[in-house]
Amino acid sequence: MAEIQRADDRRRKVAIMVLAVVLISGVVLWVVFEEWMMVVRSLPVEAARASLSRIFSLCMAIMVVCICVAGWHCWRVGERVRRSLRFPPPDATVVRDTIVLSGQAAVSRGRLLQMFGVILILCAICLAVMSWLVLKMLHSALG
Repeated sequence: MAEIQRADDRRRKVAIMVLAVVLISGVVLWVVFEEWMMVVRSLPVEAARASLSRIFSLCMAIMVVCICVAGWHCWRVGERVRRSLRFPPPDATVVRDTIVLSGQAAVSRGRLLQMFGVILILCAICLAVMSWLVLKMLHSALG
């Protein structure tokens, strides 16, 4: 019979609360965004372009940082899995009951996590370059 690492109830509650806060924050941000867009529509073209460019840059920067952090986290967890030959790693807490993998299965899972981390970081770099090109194109077309 496979070994199962039991979920940490406290971590599960925290994860659910964080998810709820993120969802509520998203709704609040959507309402604020709608109000801001109404204000931007009434601005002169140059002021509206500058405001839209700043918000676009801010949103893209936040997204790139979040994707980089997720990629770095995947890389680190994959590294810990490969080093310990165990998934989840010995000191990890889980939010649901998880079957423990060991040996070659854990090494494969660790490599997969590391590969996913590299893909996420490459996606963040591509997103940063593409957003820079879009901003450059907008500035040259409108300015």
